[in-house]
Amino acid sequence: MKGILERVQETIRRHGLMDRRDRVLVAVSGGPDSVALLHILLELSVSWQWEIAAAHLHHGLRGKEADEDLAFTARMVEGLGLPLFHRVLAPGELRREGGSLQQAARKARYAFLEGALERWGGRRIALGHQADDQAETVVSALLRGAGTRGLKGMPYRRGAVVRPLLDIGRQEILEYLQARSIPFREDPSNEEMSYKRNRIRHQLLPVMTGFNRGARDLLHRTARICMEEDDFLQGHADALWNEMVELGEGIVDIPAHGYRGLHPAMRRRLLIKAYEEVRGECGGLAFRHVEAMDRLASEQGGERWLHLPGGVRLVVGGGRIILGSSEALAPGCLYRPVAFPGETPVPEARLSIRWEVLEGTTGWPRSAQGGSVCMDLDALRGGLLLRGPRPGDRLRPKGLKGTRKVQDILVDRKIPRRLRWRVPLLVDEAGVVWVVGNELDQRVRLRPETRRILIATVIPEGGTRAE
Repeated sequence: MKGILERVQETIRRHGLMDRRDRVLVAVSGGPDSVALLHILLELSVSWQWEIAAAHLHHGLRGKEADEDLAFTARMVEGLGLPLFHRVLAPGELRREGGSLQQAARKARYAFLEGALERWGGRRIALGHQADDQAETVVSALLRGAGTRGLKGMPYRRGAVVRPLLDIGRQEILEYLQARSIPFREDPSNEEMSYKRNRIRHQLLPVMTGFNRGARDLLHRTARICMEEDDFLQGHADALWNEMVELGEGIVDIPAHGYRGLHPAMRRRLLIKAYEEVRGECGGLAFRHVEAMDRLASEQGGERWLHLPGGVRLVVGGGRIILGSSEALAPGCLYRPVAFPGETPVPEARLSIRWEVLEGTTGWPRSAQGGSVCMDLDALRGGLLLRGPRPGDRLRPKGLKGTRKVQDILVDRKIPRRLRWRVPLLVDEAGVVWVVGNELDQRVRLRPETRRILIATVIPEGGTRAE
């Protein structure tokens, strides 16, 4: 049987966790896993030529015990001749913001480690999660009904963070420490049954092992399979994202027609990615939320809204699926799907727009009349939407070879910055079609071969046809 050093080295090579001469910051709590990780990497560094430092965060939660953990870690790291980065959080500094105290501690720990890595000029953050931790993570995911994304457990590598011990079990780690007479600290909180993970470790996993002695290894294998399959599926989802999705300031815009033709697995991944793009994280988004989003986005009909955790909103209509922050899609925000023939009120701009369709080859106008504009209906792409301007909006005005920023057009019209959000833009799947009351894109202007016309007439609030 291969020794622990050889197996860790194989994991590092197989998953590309570290390169030769890397600067590696090891997160050390004082517990057996992190202490073993530090010593294993030190032994391997003889051949890999790594520079190693340690980092320890005192969460300010366990009083004297946490003080002793820090003192133990400092003595050990000093005895090894390594630099130590540490920080002590003030009691009560961790806040429960939409999650548990454990979640708040986890966020604080990662923020501290990333800051320490940057100050030191390191390249990797090594964490001591091992195979039993992975098994517990998979069971926890099963209990909450996760898919492959949750069942893949903790990745071997994500960004700068690496987990070299994920293929090593807890018992093997303890045997390694005992064989080398390496001391470590025990965390009494690991025995508290108020934590779900501890109940899984001490109550549920032993029962599962009673049915199959290799339960831990099977759970670990499940994580590896799901990890590979999730990576494959996510690669397809990322390609679809790059092909279909448009990003604005605080907004993700997905064409409804393309979305509805996708497999449900791809639709869910696009929605989750869109939510993460808007909020910056996925915490608080449950499967029921994703299902509700998909159900709303898959239905035909008028404008529909859905409020999601974390101040994110979904709006569907006008051939578009929009996810945005509360600020970007605030109540009263200029956003109106267009249905024609008919009339679309735009109270933000204090006007309405009447839509008419003319077909045939004779008997219809070839140019705008009064407050109306005429567009080649067959040149439009997908559903139409009236919305406010966004950074990067452009169109190609008449007589201009290239495109022009909508913002520059509004500046030329001397529209104050505070009022520009009120100016409606007509957009289709290909981009901005019309700056209402101003410019029309050349793409939709009438041509000799035009056979269907969409006539848009601006009607001011409380008035008749604008002249």
